[in-house]
Amino acid sequence: MIEWRRKVMPMIAAAVLGPFVSITDSADASDSVGWTGLQNVSGRKGYTDTPMGQMHYRVLGEGVPVLLLHQTPWFSVQYAKVQPLFAERGLQTIAVDTPGFGFSDTPDKQPTIEDYANNLPYILDDLEIEKLAVAGFHTGASIAAAFAHLHPGRATCLILDGAPLYTEEERLQRLSVSTWDQSPRADGSHLSDRFRFIRDRITNNTAELESINWSVLSFFMAGEAEHYGHVAAFTYDMKPAIRGFTMPTLIVSHTADSLHMAAGRIMEMRPDFQYKEFRGGNSHVIYDNPGLWVEAVLPFVKLHNIPQP
Repeated sequence: MIEWRRKVMPMIAAAVLGPFVSITDSADASDSVGWTGLQNVSGRKGYTDTPMGQMHYRVLGEGVPVLLLHQTPWFSVQYAKVQPLFAERGLQTIAVDTPGFGFSDTPDKQPTIEDYANNLPYILDDLEIEKLAVAGFHTGASIAAAFAHLHPGRATCLILDGAPLYTEEERLQRLSVSTWDQSPRADGSHLSDRFRFIRDRITNNTAELESINWSVLSFFMAGEAEHYGHVAAFTYDMKPAIRGFTMPTLIVSHTADSLHMAAGRIMEMRPDFQYKEFRGGNSHVIYDNPGLWVEAVLPFVKLHNIPQP
């Protein structure tokens, strides 16, 4: 499975790149964004054996450790631009691929958010990390919340960006949406249709072409398991975890994010949490605006991870 993905990913990238470099109406060569692919991903690669198969991660930097958990259907590449910035500021980041995504193995059945969370200690033990800061975005925020709730002694602090605190009605509505047909088409329109969907509907024409490209690649890399992360997030009730947190917690939200409404619900439940809000934004903000995100998260992590003498 892992070897297959390593071979197929460059092929998918080539197929997606062709139609989309010139997707704008302008034919001016200066509009080309280029494509570096995995060349912009840095850090030491690693794999850990877990009950859900081998999990892939990228480690970069030295110092206070921070666990980074991605949204569905992305993988650790979501933090490719964030990790070097944290490393420059004296932090070590561990960006993992949730099982079924990126270069991690695919589970043989639908996992729950708790399943994903209980898989993380295997990586931390492998890296000999007892405690660390934990940050997650969208589905990654759900996994981060469950991890902090189920393993409270291991999270020094918690950062939840776009945390999916759904109502029962919202969960049922999202679970009722049909999965996307990933079947390849002879004209490649399965790729271009997905690209336009992400560009026009998910990010409302506010995301960079590079991050949209990664979103499309991530989606097709996951294959039929793409829905695993969303189903797990839609069925997870975060309220018990939020009520039980004892570690310092930062809620981050973006006013144009589809999950912005959940931030208010969380802060109403836990007014003692810290809160950081950005105007605008979309589900690609961490990749498109890494510096802004790092500057919001870094002081919080450092404040609650002061090295002991």
